[in-house]
Amino acid sequence: MPIPSEDEILATFDQLYAESVIIYGPHEKVEVDCGGYPLEFRICPSLLKKPHQVGAELTSSFDKSKKWGPGSDMYCPDERLILSKLNGGTHDLAINLFCVDRPQYVVLTTDSYRKQYEPLDIDDLGTALEMLRGLKDIYVIYNCSEGAGCSRSHKHLQGLVGPPRAFEAFVDVERQSTVPFHFFAYHFEQGFESATASDALDVYRDFLGKTRELLRVTEGDVVAHNVVLWNDWMIVVPRRNGMVGASASANAAGMLGSAWVTDQKYIDEWLQIGCRSVLEQLGVKRG
Repeated sequence: MPIPSEDEILATFDQLYAESVIIYGPHEKVEVDCGGYPLEFRICPSLLKKPHQVGAELTSSFDKSKKWGPGSDMYCPDERLILSKLNGGTHDLAINLFCVDRPQYVVLTTDSYRKQYEPLDIDDLGTALEMLRGLKDIYVIYNCSEGAGCSRSHKHLQGLVGPPRAFEAFVDVERQSTVPFHFFAYHFEQGFESATASDALDVYRDFLGKTRELLRVTEGDVVAHNVVLWNDWMIVVPRRNGMVGASASANAAGMLGSAWVTDQKYIDEWLQIGCRSVLEQLGVKRG
């Protein structure tokens, strides 16, 4: 089941939006000073309908008649959401129910009992590489556990319109000092076009081990971290906290410079604490 063309995907997206199957609304961008680190907020009132914590319920306006499998806490109210099967059928490529980007993807394991606190495996990374090769200008993220900003427990990747806001700060040696938290980054010299899932898994396992050491997490316990794949780079961000204060939180996209909120009051909390301090506490402070 090949990935549809960009035009086909956008046509499906627009039709689902017109029929109110998916949520997609306008957003306002707010740039803030973060000590030289690029950081923007997107105020998206439409995301009020999105559950923001594992276990939170969808609003009554959503069709909850069909789950994404017996073990899933995610719903598939319309089969048109599913665009393709990836990696030989281990994952569903779908349009996200709650969108800020056009389009925006969620990629779920077809085994609905897989959990978001599990590290990535070779099938997840094979799927991610297939997405990066088959979808235009998309970066892939993984939020491992609630401590890394996930809101659903069924294991899933996401695809967002690139580039990540602060990407250059991670890959430009002269700018890396502006990043407030520890991270690990690797450039695939052969490119994502030629890299294999085994290549990606080797790098990921190395970074996961380093993350475990940094967080002092014992073998077998959940290792909270974010993963970002874009432009032949893998970036892994160790996470100490899923939230700072009452509501200052971020997933992988937020840690890489684009935090999505539903109201100005959430930005105000970041500013009150200090944006750089929030990021330092969400991750592991450098230095």
